[in-house]
Amino acid sequence: MDRKLISIILILLVTILGLAACPSTLGVSDTVELMPFNENITAFQVARAMGAGWNLGNTLEARPASGMPLAVSSQETAWGNPITSREMIELLALSEFRTLRIPITWERFIGPAPDYIVDTALIDRVQEIVDWAFEFDLYVIINTHHERWNFPSSDNEEAAKILASLWTQVGSRFAGYSEKLIFESMNEPRMFDTSYEWSGGTTESRGTINIWNQVFIETIRSTGGHNDKRFLMIPTYAASADQKVLDDMWVPRRDNRVMVSVHAYTPYDLALNTRSPRYTFDSNIAEDVREIDALFERLYSEFIIHGRAVVMGEMGMLYKGTSDEGNVENRSAWADYYTARAAAIGIPCLWWDNGIRTTTNNEAFALMNRQSVSWYYPQIVEAMVKNYR
Repeated sequence: MDRKLISIILILLVTILGLAACPSTLGVSDTVELMPFNENITAFQVARAMGAGWNLGNTLEARPASGMPLAVSSQETAWGNPITSREMIELLALSEFRTLRIPITWERFIGPAPDYIVDTALIDRVQEIVDWAFEFDLYVIINTHHERWNFPSSDNEEAAKILASLWTQVGSRFAGYSEKLIFESMNEPRMFDTSYEWSGGTTESRGTINIWNQVFIETIRSTGGHNDKRFLMIPTYAASADQKVLDDMWVPRRDNRVMVSVHAYTPYDLALNTRSPRYTFDSNIAEDVREIDALFERLYSEFIIHGRAVVMGEMGMLYKGTSDEGNVENRSAWADYYTARAAAIGIPCLWWDNGIRTTTNNEAFALMNRQSVSWYYPQIVEAMVKNYR
């Protein structure tokens, strides 16, 4: 093993042991109110039960412009979306979505070293939204998203300390919640602003992410309550499902309550590339379905067949300006085929909804009109949820 990786492992072990030795510094409660927790359900059963899901995108993970006040509401609305309401979560449940993913950027609310204390105002707001989701019996995923402290390099020794401290605090706050609350260590960890960012990274960066995922798991497992058996999600490099990334993915052999987190907007030119004119999809055309079929065959061969559950934490097909309003027919057909392939092997799919509806020079993935709390494209919603009934 590379000497740098050995060094960072030792540092991480010291970090975890140090955090465990002084939990009061991080606000860990000695007593936690425990909800009922189904200890008999398996990761595969949870994955199937999660069904069709929805991301509360461009919201709590927004990065406000410099100079904006340090307030949760400022971050929540910085990218143009309104304050999240209970009615939005109710609409998800009424529409047969079963899972809510709440992307969260904690960075601005983390205090200085050595304790990296998180402002409770953000944790309180996250808990409020989680509680709404629990009110409607949804599964909920909370994560770390758009952080800039976790550049995956073995030289980045501070990142592991921040990761461990952050998840000690968040894990402790939610330790009493049932199995329907899932923690996800990181979102698309990658070598941002480099030529490797979206090309699979390097051996070192992929190895560093593996180590950080291990730190995350050990940290959560040590925070008490139900967290010793909570279902957790860990990502590949950039949450990629490319083969070379999957080949280097570490998963714990002895912890079968850890699920793999991947994202795939596939085929790229159709689903994500705003510069591509391609906008039609027909499941009867081999070229249209080839990449989707290959994606789920890889995930099945790499993880499912070996007993490891997988969550498609982000997916979707963006709006492209066409004579068909919102390109809804093609997007519905794509969503139907994509989720049917996923559901067949027990993988839940969560649509990435960033609140952007019609622009053609940005990633327009909005399904929900958050102002009126209604669906822009109920056909796409139906195409997704029907495959998980």
